[in-house]
Amino acid sequence: MPATGPAPPAPLVGGSGDERPARRVIIGDMRQIAPVPSARQAGKAVRLRRIFGDDGRCVIVPLDHGTILGRVPGLEDPMAVLQRLFAAPCDGFLLGPGVLRRAGELFGRRSAPARILTMDVHWRDAGGGGHRLATSVETAAALGVDGVKLLMPWDVPSSERAKTAALIADVVERADPFGLPVMVEPVALDATGAMAAEVTAHGCRVAAEIGADILKVAHPGDDDVLRAWCEELGVPVVLLGGGGTASSAELVSLVIGAVGAGASGIVIGRKVWGRPMEDTVALLTELYSVVHA
Repeated sequence: MPATGPAPPAPLVGGSGDERPARRVIIGDMRQIAPVPSARQAGKAVRLRRIFGDDGRCVIVPLDHGTILGRVPGLEDPMAVLQRLFAAPCDGFLLGPGVLRRAGELFGRRSAPARILTMDVHWRDAGGGGHRLATSVETAAALGVDGVKLLMPWDVPSSERAKTAALIADVVERADPFGLPVMVEPVALDATGAMAAEVTAHGCRVAAEIGADILKVAHPGDDDVLRAWCEELGVPVVLLGGGGTASSAELVSLVIGAVGAGASGIVIGRKVWGRPMEDTVALLTELYSVVHA
């Protein structure tokens, strides 16, 4: 007859070698105790909430074009544009490192919009492309930004894709201890139409696999395709504007379709601020209402 005695202790959460004290749970008890977030998890959660807000959507205005394109019409003085748009309805700005350093006092208030730092530069000609960091994760942390952003040209030779993927993966790894979200922008530099959409789709999958927190994409030309990306990638997808021109009505219609397809917001610059300032503010106000409807 088996011996009777006290019941054995409940098993511990955490295997052997777990340095933190394990917590006892009773087998069969369906209640789960959520772990206390690490510092990096808590920091990233706070920053993502500043970018996306309570409804999980965002309107970000990029003013970082000068880091790659130089002197862009309408953005000759990005600080002046930033100051004029600061009171307009938007959730944040995408800025280069120089402008971010100069704009510290402007953002030094509790109600200030989020700041995302563009970290890299990219130029390409017939002889190939050069993709380099223009600043560091440590500088991003020192600036107190809410996230960092990297370009991901993907219709380029495989040797360039390998270097870009490695560069982005390294930034993701270095940003993690600081709790910094990483936005990645997979783009087709030369491909157009359906081919550009295919290039972007492959780039998005690679970016998601190497740890991107947010994906910034061009509209593929079909809301159903965009919907598939939003459903399958597992991270927020935000819509970029790109170059060229569009009427206010065309841009608003594009954004309505994108948000309806599951996009988590927009990061649109030239198609917004590339017009008289009064029109820019009116359009930005309308887009904000659409995204946060």
